[in-house]
Amino acid sequence: MVNALKKMMLHLSEYVEIILAIYLLIVICLVIGRTVMLETPLIFTEGASLHHFLEASLTIAVSIEFLKMLCMHTPGTLIEVLLFAIARHMIVESLPPLQNLLIVFSIAVLFAVRRYLLTSSDQKGMNEHIHGARDIIAELMHSNKEKEALHSYRENVKEQKQLNKVARKIQKEEEKNSDNHGA
Repeated sequence: MVNALKKMMLHLSEYVEIILAIYLLIVICLVIGRTVMLETPLIFTEGASLHHFLEASLTIAVSIEFLKMLCMHTPGTLIEVLLFAIARHMIVESLPPLQNLLIVFSIAVLFAVRRYLLTSSDQKGMNEHIHGARDIIAELMHSNKEKEALHSYRENVKEQKQLNKVARKIQKEEEKNSDNHGA
């Protein structure tokens, strides 16, 4: 009973994550549209708007990486989200030199973790999602080719049946003609 409840909770949490990811994707698309429509014209007229546009763009980039993290569940995606968030913080905010140094150090640590501590299976997990999408596309293309081949085969069968009908008619006419000439 407890295991069934745990399984149900696990499945429920996966569905909630998917719903959250879809909601986040919709919000990201809306924010991109809003940023392009409202902020882009202001870049050319006000200097402060460039900073605001950069802030909004980097926030969108962090949101997209967070969306990837919700979908993939790998240590690599977590590190990438942290890298984007820290880089955004450093670029957008005006910070004292010591804080900038700490941010650069934390980015270096994250790169080192990604390079030396992530196992090949962690990297493979990220690549599997990329290859999984490629496999799905290839499968769809292959099934499309199969459908085309099946359609072509059916057309050939229809043509063959029509040719057989014509051949039988010709054969019957020849038999009638030979019977008429022989009689």
